[in-house]
Amino acid sequence: MIPSGDRGAIVALLQEGISRGLSAKAIADLFGLATRTLRRWGLMIRTQGFSCDQRKGASRHVMHRFSEEERQQVLSTVNDPRFADLTPGQIVAILAEEGVYVGSESTIYRIMRQEGLLNHRGRSRPPREPREPPVLEATGIHQVLAWDITLLPGPVKGQFYYLYMGTPEKSRSIAPQLVSSMRNR
Repeated sequence: MIPSGDRGAIVALLQEGISRGLSAKAIADLFGLATRTLRRWGLMIRTQGFSCDQRKGASRHVMHRFSEEERQQVLSTVNDPRFADLTPGQIVAILAEEGVYVGSESTIYRIMRQEGLLNHRGRSRPPREPREPPVLEATGIHQVLAWDITLLPGPVKGQFYYLYMGTPEKSRSIAPQLVSSMRNR
């Protein structure tokens, strides 16, 4: 990994070498880099004024990051007894009516999350853990039945009978049966 300051120097040397008649490939080979890498660094420096690490998860300098004093101001506002039971959205709205701006709602949420202050606020009840459904357990035969409805042909064409049959899960024997001329729902 080549630091961003060195990248700028390498790109400057590339420009100087090209102006003196050297090929970009020869200069890239000298540094052990691909010509595409040097072109990409040069483009970044021209457009952004500096070269930065474009990899995912790389540390970046955020221009609009809150300073420590601004973070403390947000925390003191959130912990003020007047706002103790209000959500960040309500706090921002009240402060906007007063003409005070400490940060956006999402910024306040982010700072509160980082400081571990995201407890339940407001008049509504805090969320509860869902109850576990009752557990049903079969301990013997004829407690759990798998059932089936089969259509049986009758003695006359167009007449059918319904065979209701239950099979216990544990024993696999045929359990109570019922034959009906009407389908029960």
